[in-house]
Amino acid sequence: MADFYITRRIKNIIMIGVVVVALIIAFNKSQIINKFLEPSDIMGLSPKEAIELFEESKYNTKLELQYISANMQKIKQEIADMVLEYDLKIRYSKFSSNNSTWLIEIPRDKYKQIIDKLRNYDELTMEELVQIDDQLLTESVEERIKDNEKRKKILDEGFKNARTVYDQENYNQNIIKTQRIIDSLKTVLQDQEKFSKNIYTKLDISHFVSRADVTQYAFKSFLATFVISLLFVSVALFVIYFIILLFTKLFTVLGIKTTHGKTSRYGSGSNYGYGYDYGSKKKIKRKYIRKPRSGESENSEEHKDNKDKEDK
Repeated sequence: MADFYITRRIKNIIMIGVVVVALIIAFNKSQIINKFLEPSDIMGLSPKEAIELFEESKYNTKLELQYISANMQKIKQEIADMVLEYDLKIRYSKFSSNNSTWLIEIPRDKYKQIIDKLRNYDELTMEELVQIDDQLLTESVEERIKDNEKRKKILDEGFKNARTVYDQENYNQNIIKTQRIIDSLKTVLQDQEKFSKNIYTKLDISHFVSRADVTQYAFKSFLATFVISLLFVSVALFVIYFIILLFTKLFTVLGIKTTHGKTSRYGSGSNYGYGYDYGSKKKIKRKYIRKPRSGESENSEEHKDNKDKEDK
């Protein structure tokens, strides 16, 4: 039975390759190079979803507050208690070990007292207020509502004075469509009132860490990823080796040549086989014939002539 053999040199190459692959995976996953090249003291970042909701909202006034704290849990609890105290509507919230984010509505009549409390923190690092004047849009919606209400009254009069069932049905369909437009415009107006009466506020608390902590975190992430990748690649190679070994033994049992210079047990090593041993040297049999002397040559010629005469 032929064995699947790997030389020491190939084994060393495979081991080096496994380590290199594990290092590449660890570098890519942990992003340790970016952690060292990009100085940052904030591990917690605002969720992308919260940023998109805040930027795409239609509120007339938007307020963004950002806090950076070494003791994030304390300020997080104080802000959460304040939200409950004033019964503020929470539109979005997400919490993690390094970041806490709220999207809330602050009524304008409570804005002064709430903002004073929110500003009373040394951890407050950024405050941005954006105001949009939508007065023209509100007036336009109100005018459209009035116009459609006037049109509805005209349609109601026409429905009452209609002489045929067909005319009544036609007026009724137009009345229904006009009422739907009025309801839709009133919904828009209500939303505008809500957007104008409330200040859409984004509260973002991030965990502050020192540069040494950032380096330690990056190294731990790299080391853990390297060990996991090394184990994964090693197991994968072991499985591949086992499969190759299994197929090699299977080919040997079936009589298929599996190694150089070796044949299976059904090969042509015997005299009765059908195979050929191409690895062996060809033997040449040489036959030497002695050259006769001159006297012997003449006698032999005479003897040949006599024999020919007798045959005749």
